[in-house]
Amino acid sequence: MPVGGIASLKSEPKMSRPNMFKQMEKVGANPTSAAPPRQLNPNSIKDALLRWIQNRVAGYPNVNVTNFSSSWADGMAFCALIHRFAPQSFDFSTLDPKNRRQNFDLAFKVAEDNGIFPLLEVDDMIMMGDRPDWKCVFTYVQSFYKQFRDHP
Repeated sequence: MPVGGIASLKSEPKMSRPNMFKQMEKVGANPTSAAPPRQLNPNSIKDALLRWIQNRVAGYPNVNVTNFSSSWADGMAFCALIHRFAPQSFDFSTLDPKNRRQNFDLAFKVAEDNGIFPLLEVDDMIMMGDRPDWKCVFTYVQSFYKQFRDHP
């Protein structure tokens, strides 16, 4: 009777394909390469996404994205980000930072209409107040990057 799970992996014949991790180590250790391999860590990924967003929402009134929490609390940053890629969907100049629920409703609806999976709920954002969970916001706005990274 065959054994399942991890134990079964030990009995499989050795694959002829070279180990990918060993290949990556060789590439990184190559003294003749022009530049060292780029080191990506969670902070550099977070910073890169933050810079990408800041570039996309620059110039929008009442929007100042400096983090993945309080900068998103009134919904204006979400509205600015989706408006950047779907400007025909709504008139950004009519929005008010005091109308948080309306801003979240609008941004999340337009984002979904433009291919962004609805990972955040309006009620959750309202409940979190001035300090939304940065991990939730970060995860959601990654979807914008994936969807729109090739758009000018």
